[in-house]
This record gives sequence, structure tokens and C-alpha cells, in this order.
Amino acid sequence: MSEYLSKEEIKQWRSSLEKITLEEYAKRLGKVIKEEKQTRDIIDIVLANSKKDNEAQTFTSKITSSKENISSVAKKSVDIQNNFSKERAELIEHTKKQFTFKKPLTQREQAVLDYFIANTDRIVYAKELAKVLELPTDYVYKYIKNLRTKITEDVLQNAVKGGYKLVL
Repeated sequence: MSEYLSKEEIKQWRSSLEKITLEEYAKRLGKVIKEEKQTRDIIDIVLANSKKDNEAQTFTSKITSSKENISSVAKKSVDIQNNFSKERAELIEHTKKQFTFKKPLTQREQAVLDYFIANTDRIVYAKELAKVLELPTDYVYKYIKNLRTKITEDVLQNAVKGGYKLVL
């Protein structure tokens, strides 16, 4: 039995409904993650680059209540809009009107979309969105996926070096 996680075990972790990190999953199995191996998976590359930034942070905090989180996201969305000039806020509203939505957006999805619109001229990484939503990076991808399905136009593109870009 190997001391490192196998590809099959990693696949089991990715398909699992449990919301734990790969490190926690490996620890539960009594194994370690083999990190010196090169990867071509964009998500793994971005996470490896952002790991240096996130070492000081811990992701052990849990969601206490959905009410608090919704109000926090709403405050963050308001803060994001207040941080930009009036013209930038008008640009965000004008850009939102250009999209057609299949379903209404949740507050978190709205916060993610606002952040993408505010940063249309650059690549946005999941770690930035995690800070906006105050969530671990692993949970951000769900909101990006939901935005892609709810916006009729194909405007969220994967960037070549990782991250995402809003293409208008």
C-alpha cells in the first residue's frame, strides 16, 4: 500500500459529495499528497500558485447560518459597488443589461458577476473570488459554473494561464 494518494483515490475525492479539502481526505486515509509531480490540470496549477498566498489562512471556519452569509455577501456586493466610481457602477449596470439570464441569480452569483464586470480588462482568479465571497477557494468554482449556465451568452472564458476572463 502506497503512502501517497493514487489517481483513483483522488477521483473518488472529486466525485464525493463531502465538502473537505484533498489534504483532509488524504489525512483521513492516512496518506500524503505527492506534490513534486508536474500537473497539467489548470485548477491544480492555479491552486498550487495560490497556496503560497493562502498558507497563513486556514479554512476551518464553517458557515454558521445562511442568513449571516447572505447578508455578508450582500454587504460585500454593496462594498464592491461603493469602491468603484459612479461611472464604473453605471458600467456594471449597463453591462448587466446586455446579458440575458435563463434563471435569476442568487446574491453570491450576483457578487461574482459584479466582480467579473468590474474586472473585465484582466484575468480573475478563484482566490480573488474566494476573498469576495469569504469562502474557501474550492467552493468558488460552483458559482462560476452556475453563472455559465444561467447566462445565455458565452461570456465567461477560461484564461490561458489559469483563471477566468469576462469577454464582452
